[in-house]
Amino acid sequence: MATPFDAKAYEQAVVKPLRGWSGRELPDDLVARYAIDLAMSDQEVERRLREVRSRWNKGLSSAGFAQKVYRAFLKADERLQQEHGAKFSAIAWWQAYAAARQGANQERVDDLAATLRKHFGELGLIAPGQLDATVRAAYSSLSPDEVEEAVAKAGVRRSTPVELPKASGLLDTTYRHLRDHLIDAAKSSVVELLHDDAASFRLLDRPVDLSAAVVNRAVERENKRAGNQGARQALGILATAAKDGDLRKLALFHLVDEIRKQHGHGAPPSVLLKQLRQTRWDPDEARLALFSVLNESGRAPSGNLGSIRDLLEQGMLRAAQQMLSSIAGAEDSAAATALVDRQQAKVQELVAGAREALREGAEADAANRFRQAVALAGDDEELRAELRRIPPEPVLGVVAREDGVTLRLSWRPAASHGEGTRYRLVRKEGRVPADPDDGVVIMVEAGKSVAVDRKVPAGTPVGYAVFASAEGSPWSRPAGVTAEVLPGVGDVRLSFSDGAIEGRWIVHPEAVGVDVVRGDGVTITTGGRTQFRDRTAPEGNEQVYTLIARYRRGDGTEAASAPVRVRTAVGGRPLPVRALTLQAAKGGTGPRVKLAWKAQADTEVVIRRAATPCRWQFGEVVTPADVGDYGEEVLGTRDENDGWQTLVADVPTGRFHYVAFTVGPNGAIRGHDEALGLALPVSGLQCRRLGDAVLLAWEWPEQVGTAEVRWQAGQESGKQLLTRQQYQTGGGCRIPCGQVEVRVKVRTKVLAEGGECTSADVELTVPARPPTVRYTVDMTRKPLVGGGTVKVLLRADQAIPRCTVIVVAAEGPVMPRRPADGRELIRGERALSPDHDVDLITALPRLRKPYWVRCFVDTAGVHIVDPPVKQLKVS
Repeated sequence: MATPFDAKAYEQAVVKPLRGWSGRELPDDLVARYAIDLAMSDQEVERRLREVRSRWNKGLSSAGFAQKVYRAFLKADERLQQEHGAKFSAIAWWQAYAAARQGANQERVDDLAATLRKHFGELGLIAPGQLDATVRAAYSSLSPDEVEEAVAKAGVRRSTPVELPKASGLLDTTYRHLRDHLIDAAKSSVVELLHDDAASFRLLDRPVDLSAAVVNRAVERENKRAGNQGARQALGILATAAKDGDLRKLALFHLVDEIRKQHGHGAPPSVLLKQLRQTRWDPDEARLALFSVLNESGRAPSGNLGSIRDLLEQGMLRAAQQMLSSIAGAEDSAAATALVDRQQAKVQELVAGAREALREGAEADAANRFRQAVALAGDDEELRAELRRIPPEPVLGVVAREDGVTLRLSWRPAASHGEGTRYRLVRKEGRVPADPDDGVVIMVEAGKSVAVDRKVPAGTPVGYAVFASAEGSPWSRPAGVTAEVLPGVGDVRLSFSDGAIEGRWIVHPEAVGVDVVRGDGVTITTGGRTQFRDRTAPEGNEQVYTLIARYRRGDGTEAASAPVRVRTAVGGRPLPVRALTLQAAKGGTGPRVKLAWKAQADTEVVIRRAATPCRWQFGEVVTPADVGDYGEEVLGTRDENDGWQTLVADVPTGRFHYVAFTVGPNGAIRGHDEALGLALPVSGLQCRRLGDAVLLAWEWPEQVGTAEVRWQAGQESGKQLLTRQQYQTGGGCRIPCGQVEVRVKVRTKVLAEGGECTSADVELTVPARPPTVRYTVDMTRKPLVGGGTVKVLLRADQAIPRCTVIVVAAEGPVMPRRPADGRELIRGERALSPDHDVDLITALPRLRKPYWVRCFVDTAGVHIVDPPVKQLKVS
C-alpha cells in the first residue's frame, strides 16, 4: 500500500528547491513532481494525481515564488494529459517513463559532477547558493535526488561561508608594526607566537586560547630567551590589545588579510590554501576560511528596511543594493529602494563632478568629491580604486637659487598635501621634465620641500620638475622651473700672512677660471682656480675683493657668475671666537647643524669637528699642521647677517665637539668650543583625535629607541618621554589636549659615548576639535484632532555663541537628510554651551504617519548627533 500524501513534505522536497527558478524549464523528474511510488497500483496512481493537483490549485493562493511554481506545474499537467491521455493514469506508463529517464539523465548527472569537481574540487566546498545557481543555469531538468548524486560524485559538500573580520581592531600603523615584528620573529601567525609548541590550532570552532593570561605566559617565556627582539615587540602590542578581550579577531584578520590581497591579484586557490596550511591552521578550518574569502564578494544577505538604512549609514551602498531583493512587503521594499536610489544618485553626481574636476586640473576638488562618494559607497572597490588613482595637486612656487657651488631648489606643498606626501625632483637639460622618469632623479623623499642639486651642470640651461605622490597614488602633474646655472664661488676665506693677503674658496668643478679684482681696480693673479696671494695691497687699509667664476657654454661663449664681494683689513690683529652656538637644523638628507659666531672682518674662522675634546686651551696659538690633525673641518653654506657669521652643514649622527679656530699670521687661535649630539629625526608624523586626546604616530629611524614629545594646547603645555617599546605597546603616543588646537614637536634621543644625542624637531599642528551638538526630541500628540507640540532639547560639548538651529518635520518612511526634505518648524540662532540645555518648543502640525521630526544646524564647523530613531520617527 502506498504511503499517504504529505503536503508539507511534498513542498519541502519538491517546491522549495525551486526557489529562484528562472521560469524557463522545469525539472523533468515527473515521478518526483507527481509524488508517484513505482510500486503503486493503477487506482493508487489515480488517487495520487488527484491529491497532487488539489495541492497545486490550493498553492495558487500562496505568496512569493511558490505561487509561480504551482501555476507552472498546472500548465505542464494540461500538456501531459493532452499528450498521453488515459495512459498517464496507469502505473505501467510511469514505470516505463522512470526506466527510460534513468538512462537518459545519467549523462547529465555525470556532467554536473564533472563541473562541480572542476570548479569546487580544490577546496571540496560549495555554498548552497552556488550549487543552486549552477543547477539553474544548465541542469534545471535534474531532480533534487539527482543533484545530490552529482554532488556526492564530485566529492564536494555544501558549506555556508563564515563571516571573517575585515579589520584588525588596531590602528593601521600599529597593525603594520605587529605584522613586521612577526616577520622579524619568524612567526607565521599570532597563535604560533603565543603557543610556541602548537602543532595545530583552530580559530573558528573550539578556538585556541588567546587570552591575556596566555600573552603574559608568552612574554615570560620570551624574556628568558635572548636575541628575538621582534617577538618581544610583537608581544608588547598583543599585551595591550588583549586588555580589550580575546585576540581571536586579530589572529583571524592577520591570517586572512594577505590571502584577500593575493586573491585580489589573481592567485589560484590551491596556492592560497597551501599558504594557510603552512601556518599550522587546522586543515578543515583553513579550507573553510579560504572558501569564505573567495565567496565574500558574491554573498547577498537578507534584511529589512532597517538593515538597508543601517548599511547606507555605514556607507555600504553595494551591500544595500544586493539586499534589496530580499526585502518582503511592498511598502518596505519601495521605501528601501527610494533610499538606495537617492544614495546611488548622490554617488553618481559626486563621481561625475570629480571626473570633470580632474579633467580641469582640479585634483584636490576631484579627490574631495571621490572621498565623499566613497563615504557613501565604501564597499565599491572600483570606486575606491579610482580614488587611489587620483594624483595629488602639484606643488606650488618652485624656486631655484644658487647656493655656493650647488643649486638649492624649494617649493611649497599644496594645501591638500599631508605629512606623508612624497616629492620627486627631476632634472632635464634644456627643458622642464614632462614625467617622473624624464631626466635625472635628484631626490625622492616624504615631507621635504627643499633639495640641493650638488651635480648641476654649469653654463647649461636646465629644467627642474617636482612631482608629488600620496600613499599608493600616481605622481602629480609637474611643477617646474628653468635656470641657467652659473654658480658663484663659495666659502671664501681671507687671511693675512707673511705680509700678503691670501684668499681661498671653493668653486664648481666646471668653472674654467675665477677672476679676482681688488677694490682699487687691480686684477689679482690667481693660483689655480681656488686661491690667490696679493702682495701689493697697501697695509692698514680695508680691502675689498670681487670674485667672479667663468663658465663655457655649449656654443663656445663664456658666461660669468654673480659677483661675490669680501673685505678684509690688512694688518688687523685676529681674535679668538668667544661665543659659538650650535643647534640642530632642518633640511638635508641627514642630520644638519647650524653654527653661529661673531664675525671679524679681518679674519678667517675654521670650524673643526672631532669625537674627542680639544686638547688646547682657549686663546692658545696652534700650528696649521696640528689643527689639520684634529678631527675634520666642517664645510657647508656660510652666510653673514647683522654681524654674525653662520655655517649650516651636513654632519654624521653622534656626539661631537665643535671648535672654532681663528686663522692668524702665526697659526690658528683656539676659540670657544661646544659639544652637540645629533640623531636622526622621526618621519611620517601623523595624528588622530580621540575625544579630548590626540594619538600620534610616526616611523622610527633605525637604532633609535627614545623620543621626546612636547606640546602646547592653548595655555597648557606638556612633555613626554617614551621608548619605542612603550610606543608600540600603546599603539602610538597619546597626549591630553582637550578640544583646542595643539602644536606638537617630536624629537628623538639616543645615548652615545660622552652624552645624549637629539634630532631636529619634527612639528605638527592639530586643528581644534569641532564643537558637537546633541539633542533629544519629545513629542506630545493630540490623538483625536491631530497635531500637538514638539520639544527639542539641545546641548553642546563646547561654547557656541551663535548657532543656527533648524527643526523640520517630514512625512513618509524615509528620514529627511537635509532641511529641504521636510517642513520647517523652527529656525533661529541660539547660544549653546555644555553648562546648560536650550529648549525649543513649537506646535506640531497634523501629519500623516509615518513621519519624522529632525534637527539640523546651519553653522560652519558644528557637528550634530541624532538621538535614537524611536525619538525621531512616529509610526
